[in-house]
Amino acid sequence: MIIKPILSQLYDYLKSTYHNNLKQVILFGSEARGDATLESDIDILIVLETPFNYYQEVQKIGEFISNLCLEYDRLISCCFTTEEQLKNENNAFYRNIKKEGIKL
Repeated sequence: MIIKPILSQLYDYLKSTYHNNLKQVILFGSEARGDATLESDIDILIVLETPFNYYQEVQKIGEFISNLCLEYDRLISCCFTTEEQLKNENNAFYRNIKKEGIKL
């Protein structure tokens, strides 16, 4: 399945929600690698400039993400990080994103 419309709607929503605090939106996982199946989720890393409360951010975008999932019958999994964490962290999660991630 082509995921461009999903990614486009998601990016536009995040940009309108976070404005200048949104630094990057990165597709990672099987969709980024090109080995996704119809059952694969769409993994998204949302990179914010300023520190945040993870729970509050999930609440902020949750309804939109749920509606997008229902509209396209695909699971969208979003994670949040800061620009500083993305730059400085060196665990397997961040290394994988730096290696395989696709910036939207």
